[in-house]
Amino acid sequence: MFEHVIYEKSGKIARLIMNRPEKLNALNVKMFEELVAGLKMAEDDDDIKVIILKGNGRSFSTGHDLSEVGFVYGFSDGRSEEGRRKRPSQRVRLQFDRKLLEMYQAFMYSMKPIIAQVQGHAIGGGLYLTEVVDLAIAAEDASFSHAEQRLMGGGRSLIGNTEILLLGPKRAREFLLFGEPMSGVRAAEVGLINKAVPADLLEAETERWAERLARHPKDALVVGKVFQQMALDSLGYTSQMMRGYVGHTLSTNMRFEDDEYNYFKGRRDEGARGAMHSRDRFFTEAQK
Repeated sequence: MFEHVIYEKSGKIARLIMNRPEKLNALNVKMFEELVAGLKMAEDDDDIKVIILKGNGRSFSTGHDLSEVGFVYGFSDGRSEEGRRKRPSQRVRLQFDRKLLEMYQAFMYSMKPIIAQVQGHAIGGGLYLTEVVDLAIAAEDASFSHAEQRLMGGGRSLIGNTEILLLGPKRAREFLLFGEPMSGVRAAEVGLINKAVPADLLEAETERWAERLARHPKDALVVGKVFQQMALDSLGYTSQMMRGYVGHTLSTNMRFEDDEYNYFKGRRDEGARGAMHSRDRFFTEAQK
């Protein structure tokens, strides 16, 4: 049915499975669009009460595909003089970032409860998905981080309001600014996720939680979800998400100084994988 997403259903439970295991389920635009389409299918299926969101292979998701970053706005590869001079308009950037926000909001405002089942890495966009859904269960050795902040974030998150609510402002700033990983055990301790379990028990525990939720009446689950959304809105949650996508657009129009790491130049010279490793070396050197 989809190229990068597997949709499964059994009984009252639907499963959305990110399926780019060779890329650690990095979120390219097509896969994200397919996830939203699969979510809509589950919402429209009156037999379904609960949705499980998971990733095939070693990781839940390593976030947005770094080979697409910038190009989604129309950036050139930077190799030609003309390409280096040409920069996408703000309106093009805002239009795409609003679409990106709306895809996350589709999960946040789902009419049915969603459980994230997290193994391996949940980075950047992968971490965002665990934050906007209702519940999250992870393997104890899972790794949560905002390593994407080392591109151009500087502590500015698309949905940073979530982490302020979950972690408190000081710890949220630390988590974002340093981009260092947090284990599944630690994530459960600080309230970023609901529960951490041994990796070999992860699927069984997630399914057990889904079965427990599915015992509620259909109407009760939907009404309960709407009231949860209204409570979050009363805290300014939605309006801050709107500010978040504008902040994302502003951060893509940065100027890099000579002594700062420029991922776009690194990708041009080393490719996406090489640039990612160079970026992390640049930041981890400061820890020594």
